[in-house]
Amino acid sequence: MLRTSINMSYAVFEKIALAAARRGICRRELVIMLLRRVLRDIDRFQGGFTLVRYQPRDPLKQWKHFPICFRKNENEFSQDFRKLSRFSLSYLVAIATRRYLDELLRERDAMCNYSQFPQYAIGRRTIKHVTCWEFYWGNTENLPKRASPARILRRTTAQ
Repeated sequence: MLRTSINMSYAVFEKIALAAARRGICRRELVIMLLRRVLRDIDRFQGGFTLVRYQPRDPLKQWKHFPICFRKNENEFSQDFRKLSRFSLSYLVAIATRRYLDELLRERDAMCNYSQFPQYAIGRRTIKHVTCWEFYWGNTENLPKRASPARILRRTTAQ
């Protein structure tokens, strides 16, 4: 597992901690479940050619440092999503908490395996001297054949 940290406001941290206790899971699993829901709505969070957007400043500087460990595919997703959406991971967690936490709590039967991310791979192909990098979120074993197939450079397996 890969270790990183997220800075979140105390309000967001408390919501996550209370929700995790209510669901009987660890805070890490709840954060992953929230990020998984952001993946579902990826078209809402498309960024442009801008700098990464961070959470609004807190004049009281009341932030909670939250260490978190990611599996390989969770880490690759979070890094790609940061690049594509142009939001920091901390901001994505804050957005997901605001948008999806109530929905997640209403689903009493939601199992922790909901937090599993799909398999992940990175591919590269070249078309007329243009290099195309491709990110695959899902099973890459049986991809359709193309005139210029991507060469898979690295891949994770479902956890």
